[in-house]
Amino acid sequence: MGGIPPAEPSQFRSDIFKQTPPIRISQVDKRIFLIQKPMTKKFIIAIVVVVLIVIGAIFFTNRDNINLPRQPLTGELTVPEYVRVFLASSVEDNERVPVLVLSAVAGGGCDSASDLETKKSLRGDTLVVDIKGYKFTKGAGGDCPAVILKSRAKVSIDPDWLKQNGDKEIIFELGGDSNKYKISYSTYKVSLAGVQATNVITNRPGYNPSETPITLEMALYPIDVAVMYLAGSVSSAKDYRPAMRDFARTKGFTPAEEIYSGLEQNEKTQFYVVLKNRPMPEPNRGESLGELPSEGVGVYLKQVVSDTDHY
Repeated sequence: MGGIPPAEPSQFRSDIFKQTPPIRISQVDKRIFLIQKPMTKKFIIAIVVVVLIVIGAIFFTNRDNINLPRQPLTGELTVPEYVRVFLASSVEDNERVPVLVLSAVAGGGCDSASDLETKKSLRGDTLVVDIKGYKFTKGAGGDCPAVILKSRAKVSIDPDWLKQNGDKEIIFELGGDSNKYKISYSTYKVSLAGVQATNVITNRPGYNPSETPITLEMALYPIDVAVMYLAGSVSSAKDYRPAMRDFARTKGFTPAEEIYSGLEQNEKTQFYVVLKNRPMPEPNRGESLGELPSEGVGVYLKQVVSDTDHY
């Protein structure tokens, strides 16, 4: 029969097996392998822990911008016991206008609340702000963040009405009580002073609530005005304004007081300038302009911080 004839025994290469030594694992190699295995496991666990910590930090930092599923708000309005009010401003139709920012405590970290519902009406020299309340849903409880939930509203004031002759007043209606305030305007300055107030109280942002109204003042800076400020070893007793005025001119800025007569400049470490051919700095960011000559402090440019977007 055909086919491949069987090989002779002499054709087998026994030397191949002789030339390849057997693989032996020493006791040292075994110990290294046993050590590396748990070390690799610990390394992986450490990486997982670090990743979880980073994710948790990102979630905590952006917790206000993360919309978690909550119960739908109820249709009934909850009338707050007290409302705090402070002054801010907003740019509308290329003009800076005064804005009343209303704020009320509405619950805790697990609760949900809408903005304050208000109704604004004009009666001659009187602006009436009727505070209706907010929609609210109680949280389910459990592990809730230790934060205070607030309900807010922003009520703009017509600058043309405010600048008209005659004494102006604002009445806040809340829970059957009337809170009367006097509001006035004089050369870019707006002032709000309490006349008779019980449950709508003026307050400065960031300060503890006051039981009695305080007088609030705010400058309505034109929309092309920015502020130069200092950073570094700044002395609170020294008046830097003359040096900052000269520095502003070297940068091509025009002092605001030269264009807008009556615009007050009281801060010794700040200086207001008009930007004509230069874009306004980005919100909440300072733009470096260099170092103030002979003073050793940095000069920065920023927007006027009084807009309602900051609150």
